[in-house]
Amino acid sequence: MSDKNAEDRGSGLMILTRFVVGIFMLLMFILGIFVSVRGFYPQNIIFIAATLVLGLALFGSFCIKYADVILLVFMATVYVVSFLVAPIFGWRNSCHNFLFIALMIFWYDSRKSVKIKLLYSTITTALICALELSTRPGEAKISTIGFDYRFMLIMNTIGFCACVCTVAYLLCRDNVNDERKLILYNEKLKHMAGIDPLTGLMNRRQIGEKFEELTRETELSITIAMGDIDFFKTVNDTRGHDCGDYVLKTLAGMFEEFMKDKGYVSRWGGEEFVFVFSGYNGDDAYPMMESLRQMIEKNTFDFFGHTFNITMTFGMEEYSPRFGTEEAIKKADEKLYIGKENGRNQVVF
Repeated sequence: MSDKNAEDRGSGLMILTRFVVGIFMLLMFILGIFVSVRGFYPQNIIFIAATLVLGLALFGSFCIKYADVILLVFMATVYVVSFLVAPIFGWRNSCHNFLFIALMIFWYDSRKSVKIKLLYSTITTALICALELSTRPGEAKISTIGFDYRFMLIMNTIGFCACVCTVAYLLCRDNVNDERKLILYNEKLKHMAGIDPLTGLMNRRQIGEKFEELTRETELSITIAMGDIDFFKTVNDTRGHDCGDYVLKTLAGMFEEFMKDKGYVSRWGGEEFVFVFSGYNGDDAYPMMESLRQMIEKNTFDFFGHTFNITMTFGMEEYSPRFGTEEAIKKADEKLYIGKENGRNQVVF
C-alpha cells in the first residue's frame, strides 16, 4: 500500500474512532441523566464519570493524533462500565458488546501486523470472558420487565447499532471505493486494448470481435469494406511522418462521423481501414462507400500551410454465413487490391 493510502487509512481510523467514542459518550450521558432522574444513586456516577472520561478522550484526539490511545481509553471505559453495571442493571444492559466495536476498529488499521491484531483480539476476548465469569448473565437487581430495565436495554441497543453502522459504513466505503477504482481501471485497460492509440478508432482485434458479435446476434445483412489510402508512402516520404499521422487522424474523424448509425469503423493497420455495415447489404452499402470516396477526394488537407489532396481505394464484400467472417474479410481485401491494380480511387464490389 502506498504512503498516501496509508495516510488515508490512518486519518480514516481516527475519524472512525472519534465517531464511535462520540456515540458511546452520548449513550453514557443519556443513561447518566436517566438513572439520576430515576433515583439510582450512586450508580449514576458510573455513567457521569464515563461521559467525562470519554469527553476528555474525544477532545484529546485533536491534540495527540494517536487513535490507538483513544481506542485504549474507550476500551477501558467500556470494560469498567460493563463490570460495574452488569450486576445492577443486568447482563443485557451491560456495555460489553462495545468491546467488539473496538475490536473491529483495531482490525481496520492496515498499518498493524496480523500478529499484533491477533494479540489484541486475544486480549479483548479474554476481557469479555472475564466479564462473563465475574458477573451473572441474565440476573439484575432491578425488574427485567420494568420500564427502567427496558429503557436502558433499548438505549444500549440503539447505541450499539449506531456504532456497528458507523464502522460498517466506513469499512464498506473504503472497500467499495477501491472496488470501483479497480473496475474503472479494468474498463480503461480493456478500452485501451481495443483502441488504436493514434486515431482513436477501434483496432483490428476489437473490430474483429464486433464483427463476430454481429454475426451471432443478428440476422440483418452485414457488409464489410476495406479501404487503403492511395500513395500514402509518398505522403510520408515527401511531407514527413507527422503529416502522415495528421492524414490518418483527419480521416479517422471523417470515418467516425460517416459511420454513425451505420455500423463500425476501425484502423486495420498502417493506412488500411475496415468498415462494417450493420443492417445493410452490399447494394445498400455500395453508394454509401462511393459517397465517402468522393468526400475524401474532394477534401483538401492543410498541414502547416501545405495543401494537398488524397484518394482511397475500397473493396467490399457482403457477409455470408456459408463462408464466415474471415472469408468475408479476405474477399474484401482481394477486391481492394483489384481496385489498386485498376487505377485506384474507386470502390470495387
